[in-house]
Amino acid sequence: MLLYLIRHGQTEANRNRTFQGTTDFPLNETGNQQAIRIGEFLKTEPIHTIYTSSMKRAQQTAAPLAETHGIKPRPMDTFREVDCGRWEGVAFEHVLAEEPELLGKWLTDPETAAPEGESLASVYRRVETPLQQIIDRHRKEDGAVAIVAHGAVNRALICHLLGVSPDRAFRFDQQNGCINRFDFTHTYPPKLTSCNFTAHLGG
Repeated sequence: MLLYLIRHGQTEANRNRTFQGTTDFPLNETGNQQAIRIGEFLKTEPIHTIYTSSMKRAQQTAAPLAETHGIKPRPMDTFREVDCGRWEGVAFEHVLAEEPELLGKWLTDPETAAPEGESLASVYRRVETPLQQIIDRHRKEDGAVAIVAHGAVNRALICHLLGVSPDRAFRFDQQNGCINRFDFTHTYPPKLTSCNFTAHLGG
C-alpha cells in the first residue's frame, strides 16, 4: 500500500497569511488550479480510496483527483484543521508582533493551545485512531490511498507515521497543494519517500 497525504490548495486566508483554522474557507482560483494539477499529477497512480477532512477547502482539493479515479471521497471530521481560537482571521505577522511568546510556545510545545483554541497535541491525539484504522483497513491491499487534509493535521499524521514526538511537527513544511508519500509495501515501519513535494504545481 502507498499512502498519499495531501494538503489542500490555497485559500484567500493562505494568500493573506492569516490564521484560518476551523473557519470553513473555500479554495481561491489559485487553489482550484492547484487541485486540478494534483489530480493530473496523480492520475496514473493506483489510488482506490480517498479520505478528506470535512472542510470545504480539503473536499474541493480532493474533487479533481476523485473524478480522475472515479472515486467518491470519504469525509472525516476528525481530519478537520486545528482550532486557532481567537487568532482565526488574524494575520500571522500581527500575532507574531502582539503575542510572540505564546505563538512561539504554540509552535514548539504541543500541549500549548491557541487562545480559546486547540493545541497540536490535541490534533495529534484525535487523528491517531482514524489513521490507524485506515492503515489496518488497507495495508494488505494493492494500490494507494490518499488523505486530503490541512497543514497542522498533515504534520500530526507525519509525526505518527515516523514515530516522532509532535513537538517536532512544525519542522515539517507543508505548502498548499503539497504531496507526501509513504510506502507500506515492506515490513513496518512505513517509509517516507516524499515530503512537501510541490513540483507538480509549477513555478
